[in-house]
Amino acid sequence: MRILLFLAFVFPALALGQESSNMTLLSTYDDPSLPTRLGIEYSDCWAYRHANGTEVAIIGGIEDILFVDITIPAAPELIYSHHVLNTPSGTVNQSAWRDFMTYGDYVYAAADEGTSGLLIFDMSDLPNSITLVTQTNTFWNRTHTIFIDEANGKLYAGGSNSVSNGLVILDLVGHPANPTLAAYVPLNTVGGGYVHDMYVRDNIAYCSHGNLSKIQMYDFSNLPSFSVVGTIENYPEPGYNHSSWVNEDGTKLVMCDETHGSDVKLVDITDPLNISSDDFNTFYSELLGANAPGSSVAHNPFILGDLAYIAYYHDGVQVFDISNPDNIQLVAYYDTYPDNTGYTGYLGCWGVYPFLPSGVIVASDMNYGLYMMTITNPPLDIEFLSFQAFREKTSVKLEWSVADVSFGHEFEINRSVDGGITYQPVGRVSYETDKANYTFRDDHVSGSTRYVYRIDFLQDDGSRIPSPLRSVQTASRESNFVVVNPIAGSLIVDVANPEGKITLALYNIEGQIVWTSLVDVPESRMEFGMDDIPAGQYVLTINAEDRSENLIIQKVQ
Repeated sequence: MRILLFLAFVFPALALGQESSNMTLLSTYDDPSLPTRLGIEYSDCWAYRHANGTEVAIIGGIEDILFVDITIPAAPELIYSHHVLNTPSGTVNQSAWRDFMTYGDYVYAAADEGTSGLLIFDMSDLPNSITLVTQTNTFWNRTHTIFIDEANGKLYAGGSNSVSNGLVILDLVGHPANPTLAAYVPLNTVGGGYVHDMYVRDNIAYCSHGNLSKIQMYDFSNLPSFSVVGTIENYPEPGYNHSSWVNEDGTKLVMCDETHGSDVKLVDITDPLNISSDDFNTFYSELLGANAPGSSVAHNPFILGDLAYIAYYHDGVQVFDISNPDNIQLVAYYDTYPDNTGYTGYLGCWGVYPFLPSGVIVASDMNYGLYMMTITNPPLDIEFLSFQAFREKTSVKLEWSVADVSFGHEFEINRSVDGGITYQPVGRVSYETDKANYTFRDDHVSGSTRYVYRIDFLQDDGSRIPSPLRSVQTASRESNFVVVNPIAGSLIVDVANPEGKITLALYNIEGQIVWTSLVDVPESRMEFGMDDIPAGQYVLTINAEDRSENLIIQKVQ
């Protein structure tokens, strides 16, 4: 049933022939029977990962909130749908604007129409159940956006009926299912006003003030007192300041003006009290060529590492490398809205979520639902001439060599204990210009464990280049699966005692999933076409009902 559901929902979207570059579509989820309003069916999306590895995408419908299990991204499955009611009337809540955030094992939802208030869902019992634990109008009836400062356990609501020109701030610490009011904060008295959206970290809120064409930064460390700590205004191509996102070290901010023809801005916020015209760089989508600078609309930005992910309405998901502000490059895109031939109105990609540990990128399209995709591996700029891993008595010794390069400064040694899916750094080795050969000893190993090692070469611009993978088995064990390795056109897997369902997933050396398959009735020998998978090294995970394996394999042309 799961495979049939996937085909029914996926095939119509795929048949439209979306344009893409350096992005691989894993699946889509769309239920055309859902109601529409204002010509759209869906709004924003978010995602959640449980401690047991279950990954769920959340998307807003006109009357519903949909929870889709994407643990196997090639086979998305609707596991819970909540029909939203207004309170206290109990009538159906119809809203074309829904917003979501997560805190711990809870999903928080709000709408900008009706009186549904704040909804809180408990995700802790996944994959068994999802439970609505709270729906309250105590703090607002409607609000446009919400954001959670996870480190400080505070939820911020902007554009609410409670504070039309400011924020509602809730405290979640110790009682995430029952928030308490931290403060109602009007901002129009300090040069602010209506808050369309906000990004908050460590009590500093970057508030997008819509028609004021500005972002104002506020310090809410000592509520109910607060202070203005920076302002972004008088910038190139101003418009309706919609939303923003800040990079990990707090030095760069990407913001979108929801105005046709307004470019995306990258702002240096190192000194937030003294931002000048020299601190801005602009970039835009060129999906439709010459039409784009004049009429495209960027919606919501997100930053992960050196990449800015933009939900770009008609132009789908656009991914830019912002590591060099003076030379911002488009590195990948996927057009979720293939109907597009121009830029009338506001249709297409609403939101994108690039933060799942699996590497799956989730995006929501207003007409076509959820898209699950990954970024194709970029070509390497450095060659690891050799890399070996050896088990010694109480440690693992790594040896590697590289060609002489001058644009990097350090090697980071990363180790995995789950077969090469997730990694933790265990040490660093300095790069020396005239030195080709390097060693590292990992002394923190234990018996009966298979370790997978990857070495990242850290470049001066902050990017990193991964090595091939090497594994060390500390104790022998009998395998339930045999894989013909290396693989060329097909992946061949021999199965001992084939029974029950088997799931297979292929991860690249950066831990991103590139292929999955679910087999209901396995045979003793299974064969899967691999012509579309680039050559390189991968981790193959095979999970059966009573056993699992993680294997390093090589794909050749």
